[in-house]
Amino acid sequence: MKLLRLRKIQTVPKYVWILLLIFCVGFAFRTYEFHDFLRFNADQSRDAGIVSSLIDGEGDIPLLGPKAGGTTFRVGPAFYYFQIISAKVFGNAPDKMAYPDLFFSLLTIVLLFFFLRQYFDMKKSLLLIALLAVSFYAVKYGRFAWNPNSLPFWTLLFLFGLYKMMTARETAWKWWTFVTGLALGIGIQLHSLSLILFPLLAFCVFGFLIYQKKEHLWKKTLLILALVLFLNIPVLISEWQTGGENTKAFIESIGTKEKKGSGFVANIEKNIVCFSQSSTYILSGYDSSDTCERKSVMHGLNIQAFLCGFILFFGGLLLAIRALRKEKRYERRVFLGLMILFVSILFFLLVPLANEISMRFFLISLFIPFVFLGLWFDFFEEIFPRTNIIFLFGITIVLVCMNIFFVLASFKEYHSYLTNSSAGMDNVLLKEVEDSASFIVSESRGAKKVVLTGDKKYIFKAMKSMEYFTKRSGIQIIEKNKKTDPSLPVFLVENTKNKEKVLASEKNIAQYLSFGRFTLFSLKL
Repeated sequence: MKLLRLRKIQTVPKYVWILLLIFCVGFAFRTYEFHDFLRFNADQSRDAGIVSSLIDGEGDIPLLGPKAGGTTFRVGPAFYYFQIISAKVFGNAPDKMAYPDLFFSLLTIVLLFFFLRQYFDMKKSLLLIALLAVSFYAVKYGRFAWNPNSLPFWTLLFLFGLYKMMTARETAWKWWTFVTGLALGIGIQLHSLSLILFPLLAFCVFGFLIYQKKEHLWKKTLLILALVLFLNIPVLISEWQTGGENTKAFIESIGTKEKKGSGFVANIEKNIVCFSQSSTYILSGYDSSDTCERKSVMHGLNIQAFLCGFILFFGGLLLAIRALRKEKRYERRVFLGLMILFVSILFFLLVPLANEISMRFFLISLFIPFVFLGLWFDFFEEIFPRTNIIFLFGITIVLVCMNIFFVLASFKEYHSYLTNSSAGMDNVLLKEVEDSASFIVSESRGAKKVVLTGDKKYIFKAMKSMEYFTKRSGIQIIEKNKKTDPSLPVFLVENTKNKEKVLASEKNIAQYLSFGRFTLFSLKL
C-alpha cells in the first residue's frame, strides 16, 4: 500500500509541486499577521457595519454595493454578498469579512498560471507566477477588504472565458460560456471601470465571432445574458424601486469626472505615466507615486522606474503586435489579440479619467505586466538563444528579491504602528482600533454616547473604525463641537509621542492607555 502511494506521488508532474510551493509562498505573504495588520479605514468599517447589521438581523439584504469614489453612484452588491457569506461561515468580524479578497488573490496565482500556459512555455509561466506570488502590489491589495480588490481574479477569469469560447472545441462551449457569463455578471459589480470595460470587450469579441460565423453564437449570447441578468437581479430590483436613480447617478458621474480632465493631450501624457509606473510597481514593488503624477517622475530614482515601466509596457505592447503579425497558430493569435484589445480599450477609457487615476485603478489589469514581461522573455530568447536563460532567471530573481524587500518593509512598518509612536497615518490597522474601542467601552461609565476630541488626523482616519466596535456595545462616538452635551464622557486621542506633553498640560485625566501610535485619555466629567 505504501509503495502504491509512493508511486502515485511520483507520477505527479514536477510542475504541480513547483506550483504548490509558489502558492504556499503567496499564501504565507498574504496571511502573515492578517488580523492585526488588516487595513480598517472608514470604507472598511462602513462595509463591515452593513454586513454585521445584516448578520445580527438588524438590516436588510443590500440591493447595491459601495459608492464609487467621489460620486453617488453605487456598484452592484456582489462584494457585500461575498462578505456576508464569509461572515456567516467564519464569524461576524472584520478580518473574516476580508477572507473573500484574500481567497481571490490566492486563486489569481493559480488562474494566471493556466492563462499564461495558453501562450508561454512551462518555464516562463512558472517564473511569472512566482513573481506574482510575492508581488508587493498584489500582496498589498490581497490583505484587506475593498470592492476592487478581487478584480484581478474576475478580470482574468473573464478574459480566460472569452479566450476559451473562441478557441475551445465545440463540446466545451457551454462550460466556457458559463464561465464568461459568471465573470461578466460579477465583474461589472466590483468597480465602475469594469462596468464599462467588460461589456465593451465582450461586444468586440462577439463582433469578431459573428465575422467568423461561429456556431452556437446565439446560444452563447443568450446564456451569457441570462447569467448576467440573474446575477444582477438585486441591481434591477433597486432600479425598478427607485425609478433608475442609480443609473442616473452613473451617467452624472461620467460627466463629472470628464470635467475634471486637463485636456486631451495632458490626459494622454498622464495615462502614459500611470501605465508605466503601475507596470514598475506591479513587477518590482517600487512605488514612486500612488497618484502617478507626472511631476513625480523627475525625482530621485523615479525617472529610472518610469523608463523601465515605459519600456516594459509600451515595448511589450509593440512586441504583442509584432508577435501577432508573425504568428500562424490560431489559438496564440487569439491570445495576443485579446491582450492588445484589452489594453487598448482600457487605455482610452482612462483618458477622460486621467485626473482621477491612482495605482488602484490597475488592479483590473494586474496580469498585463506579467504577460508583457513574458513577451520580453520570448524576444530575448529569439535574439540571444544561448544566453537567454541567464537573462530570464536573472531578471526574475532581481524582481522577486525587490518585491520581498518591499513586502517585508511593509510588515516592519505595520509592526512599528503597533509598538511605537510612528507618526504615519495613511491607514489604520484593525488591532489599533480594536484596542481603542475596547478602552472607550471600558471607560464609558454606562453612557450610550461618548465624545472624541484631540488629534484631527486620528479622528478623521480612525473614529468611524472605532465606532464599528463601540456600536456593537451600544455606544455611539461623536466628535466634540460647541454644541456637545457637557455631561457626556469625553475621550482625547493623540499620537503616543505627545503623551507626556498631554499628561503635563491636561489636569482632567482619569485614565489613559497607550498602544503603538494611539494614546487615548479618558477625561473626568
